[in-house]
Amino acid sequence: MLPSDELRDLIGRAQSRDPGAISEIYTLYARLILRYIYLRVGEHELAQDLTQEVFIKVIHGIARFEYRDEKSFLGWLYTIASNVLSSHQRRRRLSSTSFDLQNNLIDQRSQDTARTITDRVALQQAIEQLTTDQQQVLALRFFADMSNSEIAGLLRRTEGAIKALQHRAIHSLQRIMNREAEEYQISDSPAPAPGPFADLSPISLEGPSGD
Repeated sequence: MLPSDELRDLIGRAQSRDPGAISEIYTLYARLILRYIYLRVGEHELAQDLTQEVFIKVIHGIARFEYRDEKSFLGWLYTIASNVLSSHQRRRRLSSTSFDLQNNLIDQRSQDTARTITDRVALQQAIEQLTTDQQQVLALRFFADMSNSEIAGLLRRTEGAIKALQHRAIHSLQRIMNREAEEYQISDSPAPAPGPFADLSPISLEGPSGD
């Protein structure tokens, strides 16, 4: 990234509607925002579209931005990105568009490709079950490559609070993934063939643990 004085000058030129300065800001920060959004939506093309939407808002709003340091600028960018994500999620809920995993994503010719896509979708669905704060911390830590101290400064929390939130987020993510994997294994198991006891009540799946 640029030294603080150079970034201040770059933002000043962008506020004066210098096309070169706006293009340079995009070059410097678009990848960070793209990675942040991708973690939240799980689709590369959609993440690119939303990133473009973020920078359109940056262009329209940068004249009102008051520069202090790079962290303040990053915070402003991530705030815009979070708002764009929230708007997208509201639109998605309203549209209630069905998602056909088999027809739209899985390449039947390649089981490896299908497994990769299925794992990615499962991860994204698990992430969506986390709280907004947990999603944001994971995105900033692992996709925006920010340290816990940088995240703390950005979100105006203590570093200890960020570490605790990150720990809870990872623990929750693991629990959700494990639970869904178990549910998938149960639902994917072949049903027993009908027999002389078919009319009896089914046996409970709950019982002693162990293989």
